[in-house]
Amino acid sequence: MDREALTQALEYADLTSYQADAYLTLLEMGVSPAIDVGRESSVPVSQVYDVLRSLESKGYVETIEREKLYVRPCDPEAAMADLETRGELLNDAAEAVRERYRTPARMDARIGVTKRVETAVENAQSLIGEAKTVIEVAGSFEQLQVLFPALREARERGVVVRASVYAGESQQPPSTFDPTGVFSELRMCTIPGPFLVVIDRHRTCFAPNTRSDEDYGVLVYDRILPFVFHWYYLTCLWNLYPTVYIDERDQFTYVTMEELVRDCVPLWQAGYELRVTVEGVDLASESETSVEGTVGDISFLGDDHQPSRLALSDLGSYKNVTLETDDGTVLIGGWGAVYEDIEMRTISLVDIDYDEKPSEER
Repeated sequence: MDREALTQALEYADLTSYQADAYLTLLEMGVSPAIDVGRESSVPVSQVYDVLRSLESKGYVETIEREKLYVRPCDPEAAMADLETRGELLNDAAEAVRERYRTPARMDARIGVTKRVETAVENAQSLIGEAKTVIEVAGSFEQLQVLFPALREARERGVVVRASVYAGESQQPPSTFDPTGVFSELRMCTIPGPFLVVIDRHRTCFAPNTRSDEDYGVLVYDRILPFVFHWYYLTCLWNLYPTVYIDERDQFTYVTMEELVRDCVPLWQAGYELRVTVEGVDLASESETSVEGTVGDISFLGDDHQPSRLALSDLGSYKNVTLETDDGTVLIGGWGAVYEDIEMRTISLVDIDYDEKPSEER
C-alpha cells in the first residue's frame, strides 16, 4: 500500500491529516526529536508538539523528555488492533447495507417487493436451488445465463426446466449461451416480456421487462397466486412460440394437464393405448407418489362438442385422466386438483400401442 492510501486509511481511523502524516514520518525516521518530525513532514513546526501529544494520547507514539523533546513510535499492536476492529465493523456494515438493499420488503408472509429487477433474478437463483419437480422461466439471454448454474444443478436433480427466451427474429444468442444440460425445452419468444420464474407451483419471481419505466420485482411464496403467473406463462410466453431446443429425455414429459389432454385426446380417440407414468401428490395422504398405468378415459368440460383441434383455452376448466393401474383405477387431476386421487406434477408418456378396439366404443 502506498503512502497516500495508507494516510487515507489512517484518516478513516479518526486521525487528522497532520496526525497521519506525522505518524508515518516518525515510522520512517525512528526515534527522533519532535522538531525534526515537523521539518520532515507536512505538519507546521508551530503545531508539531500538539500533534505529537495527541498521537501519544491515542497510543500511537511515546514522547521522551531529554534536553529537548524526543518521540518514538509505540508497538503498533494495540493501535492496529483498534484499526482492525474498525475495519471489520465497517466491512460488516457495508455487507449489511448490501443485504438490506437486496432483501425484499415483505407486504405479508406471502408477498415481497424488491427495489430492482436484479434482486428478483438473484432471489430466483436461491429458490431454484430448492426446486424439486418443475421450473418455468422466462427472461432475456442475459437473465437466463445468470441462472445457468442453478438451473443446471436443478436438471441434475431431475427437475424439468422449461424456458422462454426473449429475442427478436434477427437476434442471435451469445456464443456462451448453450442450453445443453440446462433446459428440458427452450422456446424463442419474439416479443419482450417480463422476467418470470414459477417453481414447483408455490414460488414465483416476477419483474417488468427491460422496456418498462418501472424498476421493481415481486416474490410470491404461496400455493394459489403462482397459478395466475403459470397460466400467463403457458398461454402468453410458451404455447405460441417455436421450440429451439429440447432435451430428448423430457420430450414426452408433460408438466400441465392441459397440454397432455390437448396432445393425447386425438390419439386416445383414434384407438391408441397410452401408457404413462405420473409423479404427483396423493390428495388423501398429502404425500408424494408415483403410479404407472394405461389411460382409460380423458374427461374435460365441453368434450361433448369439442373442436377438431383443442386449444389451451378450451381446457381452462375441469379436466382429468382416468388411469388403469395394476392396483385399480386412479383418477389424475391437474394443478389444484380437489376431487381426484392424485394431483399430477409430471406425466410422462412411456409407450403408445394401437388398440384394436374401434374408437366408437370409447
